[in-house]
Amino acid sequence: MNYTIKIVDINDPVIDLAVRHLIQLVYNMPDLLPENHLAANLQSNASAPGFFLAAIENDKIIGSTAFLVNDFLLNGNMYTGYQTCWSVVHPDYQGRNIFTSMINEAKKILKVQGAAFLYAISNLKSSKTFVNKLQFSAMPSWFLRIPNIPFVRQFYFAKRPGQNDQDACIINEEQVKEHKATQFPSAVKVVKVNESWLWGKLIIKVKFGIKVPVFYVGGIHLAEPKDLKDLISRIFKFHKVFFIQFFSCDSNSFNNMLKGWKRSKLIEFNFYYLNMPAFKHFNMMIGPLDVF
Repeated sequence: MNYTIKIVDINDPVIDLAVRHLIQLVYNMPDLLPENHLAANLQSNASAPGFFLAAIENDKIIGSTAFLVNDFLLNGNMYTGYQTCWSVVHPDYQGRNIFTSMINEAKKILKVQGAAFLYAISNLKSSKTFVNKLQFSAMPSWFLRIPNIPFVRQFYFAKRPGQNDQDACIINEEQVKEHKATQFPSAVKVVKVNESWLWGKLIIKVKFGIKVPVFYVGGIHLAEPKDLKDLISRIFKFHKVFFIQFFSCDSNSFNNMLKGWKRSKLIEFNFYYLNMPAFKHFNMMIGPLDVF
């Protein structure tokens, strides 16, 4: 290959502009992302820094991908997991294994640094690339939509709610919530009951010309199982939405708290282990996704 892959400083205005132009081109966006948006996207307050990799040929950035880091807890031990996101390759240079080369380079870098794992929240087409070309594993996602009908929503709660976090890889939800609230202060909503809380975004959907407000749950911290019903009730009380929607990883131990989950045809979770033991549950919802 004639290109080189290296870590670049996304805080450098020249690099930031080049990457934003590339993202605009690849995703056919009408406008550039705001200045410093990508750098802010990496500031997750985790115990290790995130970074950008770029593929460079003749001093031109022809591909880039970000690696957003969060802290995770597994059986009392803390690990760092990196999400690959904002991945783009210039249309004129596609078909040269640039994306796979960037991910493979990240594997080497993060293995040496002691990172626990790499992961992606990807659409089904991208998931096949991660599995077939990059040796990631794939895990389905599930969604659940609870309507704002009091007597109906009672049927969504498990009769014997319980959450077993043994061998569960649990993202630092407080870290994610604060990161998103810093990025989108007016969009992120938090609901609390005792020591439990959940966060998400209020999004207006348009169906047949009718505006339908929906609360999308980004993540949840459940101190006591009994708090879940009150959290759901408070969302409907204070935000006046038609539905509450969850997107969750297939193995999330929280999923047992609710009934009526359906397989999502939109996204999958992909994993590549680096320096940690395998886990049984991956406790993550849609919130850490870079564009959520």
